[in-house]
Amino acid sequence: MILKIFYKTQEAFEELHAKLKLYPCPHCNHTGYLILHGKLYGFTESDTSGKIKKGHRIFCSNKKKKNGCGRTVSIRISGFIKNHIISAGTVSDFLDNIKDGKSLAEANRDAGNKMKGSNVYLIFKKFQYNQVRIRTLLLRIKAPPFANNVKNAVIQTILHLKSVFKENSCPVSQFQYDFQTSFF
Repeated sequence: MILKIFYKTQEAFEELHAKLKLYPCPHCNHTGYLILHGKLYGFTESDTSGKIKKGHRIFCSNKKKKNGCGRTVSIRISGFIKNHIISAGTVSDFLDNIKDGKSLAEANRDAGNKMKGSNVYLIFKKFQYNQVRIRTLLLRIKAPPFANNVKNAVIQTILHLKSVFKENSCPVSQFQYDFQTSFF
C-alpha cells in the first residue's frame, strides 16, 4: 500500500485521511505514524492576491517516543503543479495551443495565463526537459499515435498525452493523478 501524493476530490482526500495510519511513511517505511499536519496553500496565476488550498501536509510522528522519522510529505490536488503557480488546466490549454501551431506568446495568451512572457519560456523549457520522462510513462498505457507524420518531438509528446487521456478535459491533471508524479 503506497501513499498517493495526488488526489482529485475532497472525498478522495477524506478516504485517504481515514486510512492514513495504514500507509507506510515514504521516507522511513514505518507504518502507523502518519498524521495530518495542515493544509498547503499557494497562489495561482489567475488570483495572486490570495492564497488557495492546494493540498495537505502529512507528518510521520516522532513525538512522545514514537518511531516515526519526523519528516513531512505533501499530498496535492492533481489540478495544481508542484512548486508552480500555474495550474494543470492552464498548462493543458497552453500545450493544446502549441499543438495547434501557435507561438509561445500566443499560446500563453489564448490559454488565459496572466504570467509574464519570460515565465512562459521557462514553463516550455521545463516541458521540453521532462518530455522523455512524460512519454516513457505514457508508453505504459498506450503507444504513441504514429498516424500523424509529425517530426516535431514536442508536438508528438502533446499528441501522445492527449491520445492517452482523450476522455479527460485536463490531461495534465489526469497524468499527475494516474502516475502519482508531478508533470514538471
